[in-house]
Amino acid sequence: MKRSKFRLSLLVLTLACLIALIGIQIGWIVKAARMQESQFNYSVNMAMNRIVENLARERAICGEVSNCLREGKNSSCYIMMKNREEWTNMGSMIKRDLRYYGIDLDFEFDISQIKPGLNKQQHNGVYVSNDLEKALQQSGYELSIKFPEKRDFIIAQIGYIFVFSIALLVLVTLSFIMVFGYYRKEKRLSENIVDFVNNMTHEFKTPLTNISLANSMISKADPVEKDEKLTFYSQVIKTEHDKLKQRVEELLKTSFSETGSPAYNETIDVSVIIENIIETYSVQIRQKNGTFSFRKQGENFTVTGNLDMFQITIGNIIDNSIKYCTSAPEISILLASDNDISIEISDNGIGMAKDQLSLIFDKYYRIPTGNIHEINGFGLGLFHVKNIITKMGGKIKVTSIKGKGTTFSIELPTS
Repeated sequence: MKRSKFRLSLLVLTLACLIALIGIQIGWIVKAARMQESQFNYSVNMAMNRIVENLARERAICGEVSNCLREGKNSSCYIMMKNREEWTNMGSMIKRDLRYYGIDLDFEFDISQIKPGLNKQQHNGVYVSNDLEKALQQSGYELSIKFPEKRDFIIAQIGYIFVFSIALLVLVTLSFIMVFGYYRKEKRLSENIVDFVNNMTHEFKTPLTNISLANSMISKADPVEKDEKLTFYSQVIKTEHDKLKQRVEELLKTSFSETGSPAYNETIDVSVIIENIIETYSVQIRQKNGTFSFRKQGENFTVTGNLDMFQITIGNIIDNSIKYCTSAPEISILLASDNDISIEISDNGIGMAKDQLSLIFDKYYRIPTGNIHEINGFGLGLFHVKNIITKMGGKIKVTSIKGKGTTFSIELPTS
């Protein structure tokens, strides 16, 4: 449950970061466009000064403009001069001076009456200058230049930035969508696995109950009680039944350990639990010519938790110690009580490499066993162990040496 909440929180955080990134990118593009427009305005103003100076040197152009303005019939020289050679020459000069400052755009120009509030500045895309009055010896008129393609020019100037930003945003958005899709698939898969496990374990319960009942009735029959070999076989059936039942309970209760159920408020005597589990696994140990060693230090061995879950916890660790051993198992258990209760379970099994120690508590992880082919399991045992110990307020750690054995150390608060 905590892992699911963490993943959901991470997904929400990623979405928030994506939205923030989109906002930053849009703001950056707008800022770049404004900076480019400011640079364009500065270049145009510099070009306007150069144009005025150059026009002042052209007597023919100045004369025609002066005649146009003196007539006073029109507020714009374009109307009267647009078809004259001087007007064409003026356009060529303006074009040349604009190119001098890197401006190669189509433009429209005119000499007209000064509009109030306009003085060497840009207004609605029209650039004006009232310095021409000295060159033309005429007051009250201005030179204006308009760039119809100015917006396209600015967009083209920041085009590579715009394209790169859009590509980056698209890439990040697609990545988020893919991550979200994988999250939903993983969530559905997890739910399907839980449903499958629940259905499977419920299906196993009835035949397990029948096996237990039939074995109990057989073991009480006189021929079986008097025959040592049949008694041994009956005990093997009981032991294997208990193991299978435990595995079914592990699968069935795994979801409980993740959601916080069942309740963990029972008082448990750890010493008694360990002794009972040792007795349960004594048949397997004897079959492999192994030994159990159980030592206690202290007096108070009671903790608070769930009795069934804690039994499964200790049973899983001991069961792994037996399974992952290629020789006669030697299992040593030390139970100590001080301020807290500590349990150390050591074995002489195959051990683990350092890179495996950080993975053994992961769900469905199983240790590679090389040539050991008879080890079965779902990879839930130690995952289940850690969840239970954590819910009891305890800690668990593991140390291991490859080829020599493993030690599980558990610390639990006393009740």
